[in-house]
Amino acid sequence: MSKNLLLGTILGGAATYVAWKCLSDKQKNSIKKNVDSCVTEVADASTDYALNALDIIDEKLAEHDASEKLSNLSSRFTKTADKVKDKASRVVDHFTNDDFDKETAEIRQQLTKNTDPDIIIDATDESEDSDSTADQDEKTDSAKEVKDDKE
Repeated sequence: MSKNLLLGTILGGAATYVAWKCLSDKQKNSIKKNVDSCVTEVADASTDYALNALDIIDEKLAEHDASEKLSNLSSRFTKTADKVKDKASRVVDHFTNDDFDKETAEIRQQLTKNTDPDIIIDATDESEDSDSTADQDEKTDSAKEVKDDKE
């Protein structure tokens, strides 16, 4: 089979060469133009087909990326919304279900029963007083320094 194919190729090529040499210059130019136009048309058609295929592939990839990003975004949003709802329900439960007045009353009763003088129930007055005392001490020290410098 391969011998017949080789023999047919050689004989076909020789016949084409002989036929080509028998043609006039005008006929040769006409055949060249026809072959060139056919090759150009095939190249244009294959280029158009390849560009269309690439456009379709790009569209599909963009759709896939967009849908993937959208699904990721929606899942993130859902998770965040669930977390916010959970925290809000915890806060609401804390403020609605806990009885602060009762708890603070119990703590105050326990503190009043304890006679230890180191326990201070309301420290705001003393802390403000201690801050002003510290400021006065600093002012007194700086005034003494100024007096010593003048003497």
